[in-house]
Amino acid sequence: MPQHHPDESLLIEYANGSLHEAKALLVATHLALCPVCRRAVAAIEVAGAALAFEDAAAQVGPMPDVTAAAVETRATAVEPNAQIPEPLRGYLGRPVPELGWVPVMAGMKEYPLPAFARRSSVRLLAIEPGRRMPRHTHEGLELTLVLQGNFRDASGAYAKGDVATADPSVDHQPQAGGGELCLCLAVEDAPLKLTGLKGALINAAGSVRKLVGR
Repeated sequence: MPQHHPDESLLIEYANGSLHEAKALLVATHLALCPVCRRAVAAIEVAGAALAFEDAAAQVGPMPDVTAAAVETRATAVEPNAQIPEPLRGYLGRPVPELGWVPVMAGMKEYPLPAFARRSSVRLLAIEPGRRMPRHTHEGLELTLVLQGNFRDASGAYAKGDVATADPSVDHQPQAGGGELCLCLAVEDAPLKLTGLKGALINAAGSVRKLVGR
């Protein structure tokens, strides 16, 4: 049973269909793993439908759709993949090992979802057991859903189905747990910003490359 859930405001936006597709995908995939949030969203939808019915009684017109249909309709049948629940599986279209993984650093690789290219950062992250990510903070909101394995940072431990939320107030260095690969879905609405000694060195190297390029 997941112990960390999306913020209530995200569940409300998901239920009434106003949540951005990238975040809606993460929330919908979390719902597939979390009966607590499924019940919460169902209750919000019932309340929304009741309000819509009252409005419809006062004016002629179709009742609004209060579901996250834009995401749910993408959940088409594809080759089975036990690690990935719908609707995320429908966005991938193939088993995890066959995705076009891109190395990020030693012990970590990513797969950016093509459906969100040039719109927002939506990617799968695969982190080897025990591996630490570089210390970083955020220029916007980052949502991370654990699909397999686990990781921990200063805010706590996150296992399958959990959602970690980070914003510019968070400066952390997540570490994958031991035993199995940590597989996550990450949605970011702004770039990460590396911090700490390693981040300073990487940022300095990037500055040098820009100067040389000129």
